[in-house]
Amino acid sequence: MTELMRLLSLYYACEVSAETQFPSPSEWARCMGHYHAVKAHFAGDLTGPQAQIEGYRAWKMWEEDNGALVAQLRDRAAP
Repeated sequence: MTELMRLLSLYYACEVSAETQFPSPSEWARCMGHYHAVKAHFAGDLTGPQAQIEGYRAWKMWEEDNGALVAQLRDRAAP
């Protein structure tokens, strides 16, 4: 599994879990780490606040272009 797929799997697991229960502070911190790592992956060489914005935008565009894969990753994350 590529690093991106690993990060997305971790993030989507957090997302699915948060739909049914409020995360503990340590879970929240762990999940936010995954969220920021995914954005950083999509930001490429950008740094600072611009990396956060552009990374998020690129991620959401990637999700639109890869809807079937995103659905599969989210389905795998479901309990």
